[in-house]
Amino acid sequence: MKATIQRWAPRLGAALAMLATVGHGADIWAAGQGYAFRGEQAPQIQPNGLASALQQRLKALQAELFVRSQRASLQQALEQSLLQNPELARSYALIQQSQWSLIAIRRQWYPTLSAAGVGPAGGLWGYGGSRTRVSATTAAGSVDEQRFEESSRLAARLNLGWTFFDPSRGAQINAASETLRSQELLFNVAARNLALKTQLAYFNLQEQEQLIASYERILEATTNQLNRVEALFNIGNASIADVEQIRTQQYQTLSLLITTYQDIVDAAASLAEAMSLAPGQLVLPADKLDRYGQWDTPFTTTIEQALTLREEIRSSLALADSASWRASALFNRYWPRFGFAATGLYDDGTIRAGLVGVADPDRTSATTWDGAVGIGFNWEIFDGGIAAAEASAQKALARQQSDQAAAQRLQVSAEVERSYAAYEASLLALQSSDEQARSAEKAAIAVRERFNVGYADITSVVQTLNQAITATNAYARSIRDYNSAVAGLYRASARWPDHTLALRNQRVQTLKQR
Repeated sequence: MKATIQRWAPRLGAALAMLATVGHGADIWAAGQGYAFRGEQAPQIQPNGLASALQQRLKALQAELFVRSQRASLQQALEQSLLQNPELARSYALIQQSQWSLIAIRRQWYPTLSAAGVGPAGGLWGYGGSRTRVSATTAAGSVDEQRFEESSRLAARLNLGWTFFDPSRGAQINAASETLRSQELLFNVAARNLALKTQLAYFNLQEQEQLIASYERILEATTNQLNRVEALFNIGNASIADVEQIRTQQYQTLSLLITTYQDIVDAAASLAEAMSLAPGQLVLPADKLDRYGQWDTPFTTTIEQALTLREEIRSSLALADSASWRASALFNRYWPRFGFAATGLYDDGTIRAGLVGVADPDRTSATTWDGAVGIGFNWEIFDGGIAAAEASAQKALARQQSDQAAAQRLQVSAEVERSYAAYEASLLALQSSDEQARSAEKAAIAVRERFNVGYADITSVVQTLNQAITATNAYARSIRDYNSAVAGLYRASARWPDHTLALRNQRVQTLKQR
């Protein structure tokens, strides 16, 4: 009662002053839609349709977004990403490149066979011929004869070579094998990163959708309150400051909605990119924002597992081993190489000669077989130290990769620390923000009701609405942070989320058949 008196006392004092000024005959009465003085209607506030128009245009944009978007669960999003994203295809192409490089080096153990033609003009078979015209005058008369000579030859040589002892070849094979192992590990890194990217985009999308729903409820409550305050102003029971204050809150909430719409489009585009959807197609979550999974592994076990299994560390160590093997291969070039060689020659030639027109010319034929077998060696005793220098460069590269692995161990340790701390903190923040949201909603309802009966001012209403917005943001963010922390722990500790390993293996089988 005291608060009511304090609130209405200034207005009552102003009314009494006007009565004293105009006298008993003053015509002051309450109008149905406002108040009047001396027969003149007091200024009235008309509803401002801009906020409503902006909200309708925003709803049209949201409807357009829904039309070109499809709904997907988190599992469906992960399946689409791991089975369709071209980033994994690119990574697997690097694996295939390393596989063929290894096969090429292994095939150096095979013997080589070559064939060459050694006939006329270097061909396998050749033909040649000539004609000679002879004219002479004798006592018996003139003689005009044409002589010819034709030759054909079929000749081929086969060469067989086999370097059966090469000290550098085994080291080259080991180096290529380690490179291949590194590429296979990096493929797993790409798959894990893609799964994490999909999860984080999905959780962000869920958060934005929940924020839009919460902001729409707050905007509706704010608009209803604005309508009530405008009505109170029109009958003289509220000031213009009250009206503009709640109207400012209305536009502030509407601006949050517009910003969140932009954020949800950005998040939907990120998820569509991870899922490799067609251009212009977006995706929205099929599930509401809620807690996803949990982490029951103790911190010590988590970090030990991460340092043992993280593919980035193992890939760097594999590259270090590959560089060491290449250094050994270069040093081994200074040892002799032994090989087996065999050659064979087949030569078949025919020569025909005689007079043109004579039925039986002279013919000479010859067929030759020739072959040789031997074992030899090739030993480059001194090359100016080129191979030794290249080997030293590879040793330095091996040390670099080992140091890279050591640096990655520190990075992995820090990632686990941050992810585990984020998980534990998000558990506490989730409970706190949940209660904060509940309390803020109750406070906003209570203060609006108190204002409607004259026990609170509009500033208190606006404050509780802002507190409701803050609590809504905190609650949505805490759930997203919790889910992101769980996903981050899976990634940091080199564990596959549910069903993703099977999807990774399925994609590998598909890529093998290309």
